[in-house]
Amino acid sequence: MRLRGPILALAVCVLLASCSTAGASGSGGGAPRAGGTLTFTTDIEPDVFDPHVSPADITGVIMRNVLDSLVAEDRDGSFKPWLATSWKISPDGRSYTFRLREDVTFTDGTPFDAAAVKANLDRVVAPATKSRYAAVLIGPYQSAEVADPHTVTVRLKRPYAPFLHALSTTYLGIYSPKALREHAADLAAGGPQNVGSGPFLLASRVKGQQAVFTRNPAYDWAPGTARHRGPAYLDKLVIGFLPENATRVGAVGSGQSDVADFLPAGQVRSLAGRPGLRVLSHESPGLVYSYYLNTERPPFDRREARLAVRAAIDTALITKAVFAGQYRPAWSPLSPSTPAYDATVENTWPYRPGEADRLLDGLGWTGRDTDGYRTKDGKRFAITLLYVPAYTKAERRTYDTAVQDALRKVGVQLTLKPLDGAAYTPIRDRGDYDIIAFAWGGSEPDLLRTVFHSASRLADGGANGARVHDPEIDAWLDRAAATTDRAARADLYAKVQRKVIAEGYSVPAFVASRQLAVRDRARDVGFDTSAWPLFYDAWVTGR
Repeated sequence: MRLRGPILALAVCVLLASCSTAGASGSGGGAPRAGGTLTFTTDIEPDVFDPHVSPADITGVIMRNVLDSLVAEDRDGSFKPWLATSWKISPDGRSYTFRLREDVTFTDGTPFDAAAVKANLDRVVAPATKSRYAAVLIGPYQSAEVADPHTVTVRLKRPYAPFLHALSTTYLGIYSPKALREHAADLAAGGPQNVGSGPFLLASRVKGQQAVFTRNPAYDWAPGTARHRGPAYLDKLVIGFLPENATRVGAVGSGQSDVADFLPAGQVRSLAGRPGLRVLSHESPGLVYSYYLNTERPPFDRREARLAVRAAIDTALITKAVFAGQYRPAWSPLSPSTPAYDATVENTWPYRPGEADRLLDGLGWTGRDTDGYRTKDGKRFAITLLYVPAYTKAERRTYDTAVQDALRKVGVQLTLKPLDGAAYTPIRDRGDYDIIAFAWGGSEPDLLRTVFHSASRLADGGANGARVHDPEIDAWLDRAAATTDRAARADLYAKVQRKVIAEGYSVPAFVASRQLAVRDRARDVGFDTSAWPLFYDAWVTGR
């Protein structure tokens, strides 16, 4: 789940052997051929395969192969037909009427129609679904009305400009109504019961190892952003789960894998120089990896404490060291490749340890204990960062450790506390933490509403990690969501970014890129607007 400046910028390519923009791999190499198997290895396995429920990026990436959407988002921020051939928006912005394709069939033989759209949207918002993101993404959904078998009108409680973007994501992908009726409780596990109309079928899943997808031979309704029509070229797509970087890199180097995801930054240049391999890179839009400071309790209920911690962290130096110069430091909660990114915040909060000392002194943390940490009234300035090791990449742990070292230099003790997912979620939801950190991919700047609107509570599927309650930010975000005027939206989102930085609600850390190592036999692996790998247009050579 990202925009970039008032005008959608092209992805920034790292200077490697080759680079890519959304929707094209830059691989070339002759005419595509049908047949063969492509193996893609990534680092994390979804805990939930149902995107109506899970907020995880990896769930969206994997299930994109199975679930189609009503519309597709293009690189320039426009929307193209997919399962919907056309749509009209009412003058008040509260009704969207979609005319649907009449030739689409789910892989269980059920025809796609307006009733299927209604069944899926109603399911997303149903309390029993327990959606952790899609229900938030759908915004002020009120109802879907079936006008005829191939016309559906979606009614909203209020105008909601990000609605088409929301519909373009995997999280609002369309399941077969039969699958929803008969297997709703089984969709989380991943397998043949996850039935969509997409270019692939989820044939099998071996937990902890892989998911196998086979071609849908009837597929003939690709989105307007695709490079070809008809069925996918690949007979089979195998997605393997290899959490260890060395294992994943070794697999693509030896030919056991055709594409390796999430390359260690320190190995990118050497991989790009290997015969038979190339590296594709797409700067990730959305929310950059940031530290969210809990403003509802001490010490970060004080602005000075937030600004002090930020001033003590040299994000430019840490980013360069941890990522071997492949990533750049972040200045805003939004990635530069996201529409509505505000470049005016760049270089507005440089590394200033002297300023951190001044602010901490001003807050009364002037004492020092035997370990060199600041104290006030006999209490140490001690804060804790919570994280889940299973979902924290090694490089991020290294980054967190470097932040810990930086804060130690100004007398602040940061403890990195690992928790399993089951323990982490309730603690996070009730706000019993000082700092949490995360990134969130996407090409829609309304992600700022997800992380900074006071109504976007963690316990309800939102992601307001800083627990911000700022009426001015709420008003800007509400106005931005209600207008389709791109310039007006960009201006409002810029105001949000500037105030977030001014108040120190979060500490943006680094801007990541999605980097894939691709063997020469794998062609036309692409990226979507969220920098997620796409395989519909991919094919393999006979070698």
